[in-house]
Amino acid sequence: MINFTFFFIFSLSIFSQPTEENDSLLFSQMLALHHDEFQTKSEFNFNHGNHNSTDNYFDSLVSLKLKGTLLDNFRVYSINNKINHLYDLKKPSYLMSYSSWCVPSNGEVDALNQLISTHGDWMDFVLIMWDTRSDAIQFSKQFHPKIKVLYVNELYNTETKTIKMLKHKLGIPISITLGRDKTILNIRKNKQVHPSVDVRIATKICLEAIEKDILDLKSYENL
Repeated sequence: MINFTFFFIFSLSIFSQPTEENDSLLFSQMLALHHDEFQTKSEFNFNHGNHNSTDNYFDSLVSLKLKGTLLDNFRVYSINNKINHLYDLKKPSYLMSYSSWCVPSNGEVDALNQLISTHGDWMDFVLIMWDTRSDAIQFSKQFHPKIKVLYVNELYNTETKTIKMLKHKLGIPISITLGRDKTILNIRKNKQVHPSVDVRIATKICLEAIEKDILDLKSYENL
């Protein structure tokens, strides 16, 4: 009860701004304004025994501050050299932020394959890799060939804003549901299903998590 009280009080103090006011604000502006306080209070709560505080605060930050903002036109690179900025994506998108040291969840790749076959005509599925071009290519081979593969190489240190905002402040792996107009509909930590779980069950769990975001995206686009 004490842990819940801590979380409730700090949630009120940090996340008091109505969601409606996020419209037309840039993602980077809102994250810069609220992330550090979110991080401080989350760590405080964790150290006082609420070990779910990180996930709780992440969800609150997203739902009350980041949903409805416009994703910045971050500089990225694509393995086929056709995309140089995120705004080069013209369709509604499901963005997955990954690094090659990550292991996709049990069932995730199979779930994505099904969803791309069903929805790949009207929306883009996109991998954003925090790696070299060669590592991005190698990692992406396990995913559906229709997935667009973007990468940002930290070693070159030329896209520090992109790296700071999308990777170091939000963590990986995460997924961002993005409207055609670049409005953020959701940011979610990717579902993690233990390898011991039967692959059919794991695929169903991942499918349900991703499909909810896609249904929201479809509703937003009036499709």
